[in-house]
Amino acid sequence: MQIDLDNKATRILVQEYVNRLYSRCSEEEANYYLYKLIHSFDVLQTAQDLIQLTKPPLSSTMKRHILDAAILHDIGRCYEFQNGKKQNIDHGKMGAVLIKKYLPQMKIEQLTTLFHNKLPSEKDPAKIRPILNYVRDADMLANIKYQIEYTELWLNHLLWSVPANKLGIKIDSEIYNASQNRTQVDAQKVKQHTFLNMLLSQFCWYYGLKTQAARKIAKRDKLFGRYKKAVCEIVIPRIVKQRKAQNQLIKEINDLFADPMFN
Repeated sequence: MQIDLDNKATRILVQEYVNRLYSRCSEEEANYYLYKLIHSFDVLQTAQDLIQLTKPPLSSTMKRHILDAAILHDIGRCYEFQNGKKQNIDHGKMGAVLIKKYLPQMKIEQLTTLFHNKLPSEKDPAKIRPILNYVRDADMLANIKYQIEYTELWLNHLLWSVPANKLGIKIDSEIYNASQNRTQVDAQKVKQHTFLNMLLSQFCWYYGLKTQAARKIAKRDKLFGRYKKAVCEIVIPRIVKQRKAQNQLIKEINDLFADPMFN
């Protein structure tokens, strides 16, 4: 895709990330900003794909709101490093602050950014719900696509940065509940915040897809089946050393996510 710097939303996003990349930040910080910048454009591309698959066609106004909200959804990630250390912040809230500062006329995009990183609920403002559906779906699909294509790359980075005691091989009960109920995982309810549970929670993203276009892409490209294969064939052998334990864990995952969309 071509990057359009004539678009105000795109220009502000690039400005914020590039300024931070040139702010004498650490290598870890620079790699993170670069990844999030690329991710933002991946989400924009995926949003464009969703729009093209939507029938009947969306209005030009709706398309513009979706695309601007897609490119801006993670702009708040720019605040995640403070004094060289990654912070646990609400990047949706911080992103809305940035958009209000630079693009005060984009009220729809402010609200979409504010809510995009939360599970859908009755708290979602009704006027942005259709746009939120597209942005959330594009965000989830773009992440899954990236992790399939660059499994070794992000795995090497995470294994370098995640403490050994956070790898874990036990599946949290909240993952089981979400799989059985076919719902997304509420990260706040996951008791064992380990690398494995983070990966498995992303399997449940399939159940959270709201648009018909997103479900069509997931099915057409076999995204969740390919993701499960990458986790079982590449990730599990790297974080679990004993072959017997590997096989047991892979069996649990296959049993847990046995629906056709995961094969």
